[in-house]
Amino acid sequence: MSVLLASHVQSPVAGQVNPHLSADLQLFSGIVGWPPPSALEQSPAPDVETVNTWPVSATRRSVAGIRVRSYADDFYYRVHITPRRLNLGNVASTQASQITVWNAWFVPLTLDSISGLEPGVTLSGQSNPPVLYPALAELSYDLGIDTSGPSNIDLQLQWLFDNGNMPGLRVTGTRIVPWGFAPNWNKGIKEHLAWATDILQSPTAAEQRRALRLSPRREFTATMLLAERDRQRLDLALFAWSGQVWALPLWHQIQGLQAPLLVDALRIDCDTVDREFTVGGLVILQGETPLPVEVAEVLAIDGTGIDLARELQSAWAKGSRIFPGQAARLTEQPKLKRISDTADELVVTFIGVEANDHPAVLPATMYRGFPVLEERPNESKDLSHTLQRLQLALDNGTGIAQITDTAGRAFPVRQHRWLLDGRAQQAAFRSLLYGLEGRLVAVWLPTHADDLTLLADMSNVQLSLDIANIDYARFGLVDGAPAPGRRDIRIELRDGTAFHRRITGATEIDADLERLTIDSALGVAINTNQVLRISWLFLCRLDQDGIDIEHLTDAEGVALSDAIFKGVRDDEL
Repeated sequence: MSVLLASHVQSPVAGQVNPHLSADLQLFSGIVGWPPPSALEQSPAPDVETVNTWPVSATRRSVAGIRVRSYADDFYYRVHITPRRLNLGNVASTQASQITVWNAWFVPLTLDSISGLEPGVTLSGQSNPPVLYPALAELSYDLGIDTSGPSNIDLQLQWLFDNGNMPGLRVTGTRIVPWGFAPNWNKGIKEHLAWATDILQSPTAAEQRRALRLSPRREFTATMLLAERDRQRLDLALFAWSGQVWALPLWHQIQGLQAPLLVDALRIDCDTVDREFTVGGLVILQGETPLPVEVAEVLAIDGTGIDLARELQSAWAKGSRIFPGQAARLTEQPKLKRISDTADELVVTFIGVEANDHPAVLPATMYRGFPVLEERPNESKDLSHTLQRLQLALDNGTGIAQITDTAGRAFPVRQHRWLLDGRAQQAAFRSLLYGLEGRLVAVWLPTHADDLTLLADMSNVQLSLDIANIDYARFGLVDGAPAPGRRDIRIELRDGTAFHRRITGATEIDADLERLTIDSALGVAINTNQVLRISWLFLCRLDQDGIDIEHLTDAEGVALSDAIFKGVRDDEL
């Protein structure tokens, strides 16, 4: 049997006496298990007494170190300016902003000076330096910016304190002056929207397209006829500010003030439906003459009016003119035509210097994955159309030139014209242009011409059309298949119903009749009298990045526009 050596450890709790514990443990109280039983109170003292050896002396030496920063250092022992950066945007009227300066030192500081002020910028609210800043005190200043001064605002204001602290405030913005001169509506106003599209085209006409601008550039061209005092004002305005930014009223968006406005008003009740007011944009108020005129910033827009970011500086009577405004500059210095010693005529072109955003909306009708532009063109004037081919010429100048049709097909090119009556149509047309994005987006475009003549009625399940013989079986087929650009049709009925189908084959029945097969039945029975026209349907894009809109009157009236569409082969890829 094994013998194990062990010792009996006595516990200081449960009534057991342990003579090996220090008498100091008797001093503990308030802990679970303490105070000990009465038997422990008579515990004998230990054999060895504790000797107090504090403090411990050591050999002194220098130790390199750094001060560890804490959360408090982010607030104290410095001077804070709020805000640190102030972007004023377009300054079209006097603007005021509050600046706070906090002395976060635990001792008073003296402000010796403030640097960086320039003409047109004022700082008020406190005494001129030197100024005593009590410890942990915050003082407020009113920063005022008026329309006088340089066009570009870029200031670095600095508060210089006696302890060397130099906190600063960066102020940026652009001063703009309202263009208050009215156009001569006898010649209308031309608006130009310009996108930018990069197109890589292969010899077979396959295209890779990408947009280079987030929003189009926008220009306005108008004729001005000014006499007497207005001519004098224009002369000085151009002399001083023709190279700077103007607050340009969108003349075609004019409307009258519905009720008088008081000084310090913060809201304008007006029509905002299909108007070009934008949050953060400009609104311009004007009387019957170039002066007075006032520019304000739009804070919010609802169905009955607009809220302003700052109070109006002047009162305005009922009937005063209201325009959406845009920051713009002259594209070139205008040339004035002297009518007499008191009258001048000039043509001005402004280009916007800010983004021109607008909702993009493409037609809702879809065919084979692309929208269909069903709107008929305005044919008050003759429309042109042609065909384009990619032809490569090899010509040494002496023999017969060799011409190669690299794409092997023709691409339709057609002109389309719009007559836009009223704000709703003009806004919808603008949304269409933003949807097309210049030459970027492809759509189906009918020719809106009587291209095929139906000779026989069709049942609801019929997959063929009997048409007047136009030699489609001869010229419309390429290698036995319908040619792109002449294989899709639009069947339009007199009640407005339209069907879009693809031709899959053609057979010549006799000299007067051809039979075309289509990819799917119409689903309804039609007779020849119901058909208004059958037109070719081709996939295309705009052939230009720039579109002109001619405003003959304001937005309540009429505007004209036209564009050229060119066929593409996106549906084949």
